[in-house]
Amino acid sequence: MLQPIVGFGEILWDMLPLGKQAGGAPFNFTFHCHQLGWPAIMVSRVGKDALGNELAKKCKELGLNPEFLQEDLNHPTGTVEVQLDSQGQAEYEIKEDVAWDHIEWNDGLKNLAENCAAVCFGALCQRNIVTRKTLKNFLDRCPQKTIKVFDINLRQNFYSREILEESLCKATWAKVNEQELETLTDLLGLKGDDLKESLEIFRRRYKLDLVALTLGENGCLVNTKNERIYLQGHKIEVADTIGAGDSFTAGLLVGMLKKKPLRRSITIANDLASQVASKLGGTPLINFSEKHFNT
Repeated sequence: MLQPIVGFGEILWDMLPLGKQAGGAPFNFTFHCHQLGWPAIMVSRVGKDALGNELAKKCKELGLNPEFLQEDLNHPTGTVEVQLDSQGQAEYEIKEDVAWDHIEWNDGLKNLAENCAAVCFGALCQRNIVTRKTLKNFLDRCPQKTIKVFDINLRQNFYSREILEESLCKATWAKVNEQELETLTDLLGLKGDDLKESLEIFRRRYKLDLVALTLGENGCLVNTKNERIYLQGHKIEVADTIGAGDSFTAGLLVGMLKKKPLRRSITIANDLASQVASKLGGTPLINFSEKHFNT
């Protein structure tokens, strides 16, 4: 029996110009792991309100078990105001002090941590000390073989050098986009002659098994101790970029867990991300019958 992948952190409603859509980077990631055929569990918290009930229902509709979706009596379900520019790039205004800021540690999470194949988390969910402590407990309980993916996802001002460095020291993988790597280069003093060198300095400093840099339509670069692989992107008509990076992380992770070669895993990730970017929202259904999705 396969051990599950865990997405830990924010689940919320993206309030888009055309209506609301279920979102949050860990939620998008978890859905795409499930869509790729690996058991995946979302750990988060919603308010005891209509929006929270709708999110639990949405999880079930997408095939995700809402067992680890805690219910909060005192804080509302998270929402984000999303604006899209002419290229489909999203800008976010994230509401504060919401349910997912208060994820509580319990015996169920302890058991899940001790029995998961991988966990993916970001910086945003650590803006509140309650969820940050719960995440720390979860990561500390994971076995050594568990892949701990820090999908950095810098949002607004909800991060600090302390949070980033503590997370990187606990992670085995990290994923960043080009803008995030530039921010990290300045904040953490990773300056190389170019992005490629900065990425490798980043990997070595934090003793990461793998780092992935997504470059949008220009593809991606993935470094491990023994390999550096660049893949070109796909020319597509972008609907919006919501969830594209999250699906990349899911594709890469599931490919590696399925024992695919690194280049093959990156190809799956790259192709999935381009498909997601060509569709609206962060959790579109993808047709995996195409030959490059032989996962």
